[in-house]
Amino acid sequence: MNLRVTIGFLAVAVILGVLVFGLDKFNIGPTSAAQANATATTTASQQPQIFSFDDSKVTAFELHQADKSVQIQKQGDTWVVAGTGDPANKSSFTSLIVRMSQLKATRAVDNPGTDLSQYGLDSPKDTASATLDDGTKYELDIGNKTPVQTGTYAKKADAPDVYVIADQFGTDLERLLADPKEPPTPTPPPPTNTPAATPAVTGTGTPTPNP
Repeated sequence: MNLRVTIGFLAVAVILGVLVFGLDKFNIGPTSAAQANATATTTASQQPQIFSFDDSKVTAFELHQADKSVQIQKQGDTWVVAGTGDPANKSSFTSLIVRMSQLKATRAVDNPGTDLSQYGLDSPKDTASATLDDGTKYELDIGNKTPVQTGTYAKKADAPDVYVIADQFGTDLERLLADPKEPPTPTPPPPTNTPAATPAVTGTGTPTPNP
């Protein structure tokens, strides 16, 4: 290799080494910690908190859709459908209550204005409300899906802010409205009878048990 080329490569390597050392020594540019904090901050700002309450303190939970409504009430460690006394679908309702207690939006709508009809929230499609043991009530109104089908518009009943939440919450709400009762326990199938072994017959006519 040409001596001048070799010297040129060495000079470039030395300059790059000095630059890297200087950036590291004087923390020029974002550090890994700063980048992590920035990412966390961005993610948090993109997912605003809608509700935050203790789901274990919920004593009544009510769902509405048009003229249809279902209310469940807590009795000890169980949930019953109000007005019927039937056991409620505990696992599904508990899941919905837990998610609502810490509900986050995928994003907030910038400058939503006062015309809620554009979001389907002037007359909400669905409503979920949780009542705590101290009488505090949290109510969520659910409207239309976004035009590009990236989520569903929602808002707190007592606040003007409009959010976009995951479709799954509304889907599960409507499923429980249609069938709020605890599903029946499957009946186990009857035991299968095993036929008894038939003894083998030898040439002398004396039965010989099968091995």
